[in-house]
Formats: sequence, structure tokens, C-alpha cells
Amino acid sequence: MKPGRMILTAGMLLLALIAASVPREEARSQPFPLWREGDGGDPNPELERLANAFARLAEKVRPAVVQLRVSLNPPSAQDGENQPPASSRGSGFIIHPAGYVLTAHHVVEGAREVEIRLADRRRLRAQVVGTDPEVDVALVKVSGRHELPTLALGDSDHSQVGEWVGSLGYPFGLESSLSLGIISRHGRNISTGFDFIQTNAGASAGWSGGPLVNVRGHAVGMITMASDRGNMGFAVPINVIKVVIPRLLSGEKIVWGWLGVRVSDLSLEGAEALGLSPVQGVLVSAVLPGQPAEKGGILSYDVILAVNGVRVDSPRELTRLIAGIEAGRDVSLAIFRKGGTLKLSVRLGQKPKSTERREG
Repeated sequence: MKPGRMILTAGMLLLALIAASVPREEARSQPFPLWREGDGGDPNPELERLANAFARLAEKVRPAVVQLRVSLNPPSAQDGENQPPASSRGSGFIIHPAGYVLTAHHVVEGAREVEIRLADRRRLRAQVVGTDPEVDVALVKVSGRHELPTLALGDSDHSQVGEWVGSLGYPFGLESSLSLGIISRHGRNISTGFDFIQTNAGASAGWSGGPLVNVRGHAVGMITMASDRGNMGFAVPINVIKVVIPRLLSGEKIVWGWLGVRVSDLSLEGAEALGLSPVQGVLVSAVLPGQPAEKGGILSYDVILAVNGVRVDSPRELTRLIAGIEAGRDVSLAIFRKGGTLKLSVRLGQKPKSTERREG
């Protein structure tokens, strides 16, 4: 036998003798712990109060946040083929104990059947009461008589950039999720039209229709859009929704305004060419034939400075303002043309079904 082999064999024999002399329980025990248990040390009191506040916020608002499972009307069959039934999912929140639920229009658009799943996992049938695609809001009513938890509606006009908010929805499974963040952008508070509340509280697929709540647990908006990565959400201000809800309940169809112009941002060079200083307003690049703008006397290369006294500086602002005023109403437009300003009164019409981007 080679010396190396003899040493190895002797060593193995020695280990076996030691193991035999040690009780079985001690042999199974670890010579040192693989982890350290958390002790009851003093936490940071400020962080603990903040954590407890968020936990209480979740406990307060989650019971009123629901999941919607929607069976859609199947698309028209072509060539005799049977189309599989389509479905969609989204979120919503209960605003009345009788079972009135707010959600996004695009969640229930084309709905054949609607099922509401509550936070306690009850499943209830519901019907769509009314929707508004322009604001992207829908009112849904749970079938039968119930006494359900509700979420209070806050005041979105007083929400501020930097304010803590939470977004709630059902992106996964049967449990609602709470994501915390701040309001990162808040559109101007104007009497007509609206702009989205932007938040870095997460939002993703399945979150549409869920509430954006402030630290008081009041809904200040409804999530209707999210960025591709899910790290940014966009909410319709709740004060805009408050105006629409009674009309949805009464079955009234809301027709929002349409001007009928193509508009673009006004560049420094363009403003200089027109003799406009300082740069302001939105350039009318084209007036669509037969539309309200043409009937009201608006011309190509006019610059729209304001709508009903509210200054506009981007195509988006103009579109939001016009789309927030009902068709059939007159609007006062401040126009810059050929070195001077004038005011035109235009009666808004109904938006055609097929339109291009940057038209208002």
C-alpha cells in the first residue's frame, strides 16, 4: 500500500471513531448558526411611525378596492369561424354602499358580463350603468342589495406635486396591491377640460380603474394609464369624475366638444416670422373643412392664445380644454393674426369618429 493511501485511510478511521463517540444529537447540530434572529432593539421612531401610517392607510382603503373580470362580446365571426370569447380585467373602487363602483371605460367597453371580486374574495355580478370614453370613466352597479365598504372621494384641485399618494389595483391574482409614491406632475386646475395627475406610484396591467389615494385615504384620482415599464401612472382627477358621475347615473350621454383644427407647437422662428413676441399660443397649421373652426372664422396660421380666458401654450393643453367643454356650447378664442389680436366666438361641434392626432 502506498504511503499516501495509508495516511488517508488512517485519517478516515480516526474521523469515524470521533463520530462514534459523539452523541447523535450533537452530531446533527450545526457548529454555528446560519442566520441571526432579529432582536427587539429600539427601532428608528420616525421610520416606525411612517411604516405604521402606511399600514393603516392600506387597512383603511383596501376593503373598498375591487377587481373586475369582464366577459366581452365576441368579435364578428369571419368565414364561418367561431371566435373564442374575449375577456379583460381591471380594477375599481366602491363609492356607495349599495354597490356603485367606479372604473375605467376601457375596462368595461364592449362588456357582455361583469363580475366584481371584493377584497374578502366574494364574487358578485354587476351591470354597467354608464360610461364616458373621453374622460375614460365608467359607473358599474353590483347586482342585488348589499352594504359594501366605500372609499371617500377627495379634492384633486388641492393635490400638490410632491404629495405622498398610493395607487391600488389588482395586477396579480386575487389580492389587491398598494404602491406608494408621490404626485410627480399635476396639470393646471382649470374650470373646463382636465389634465392627468402623474405619479411615480407604480401602475401596470390590471391597475386601470383603481384609485389614487392621498394620505387621508381619500381618492384624488383614478388610474387609467401607465408607462410601459409600470413605474409611472396617470390618473383622471377625481373632481373631473365628480362632474360626470351624476350624468352617468341618469343615463345621459355626454358629447364633448370639437373644434376641427390641426395644431402644432409654435417655434421661435415661427413666432418671429408671424411677428409674435413673446412666444405664446398654439399654431393652427390647418382648418378642417366644414368643421366648427372654419364656420367660426379661424384661419390657417392663426395662433390660438387662449380659450375662455385660459392661456394655452401647447397642442395638448388646447385639446384638453376643448375636449372638456360640451358640444353645442360657444367658446371665446383669443387669436393672434397678422400682427394683432382678436376674439372669435366658435360653437363647438361633435368630434368625428375618425380623427388624426393633434387635432382639436
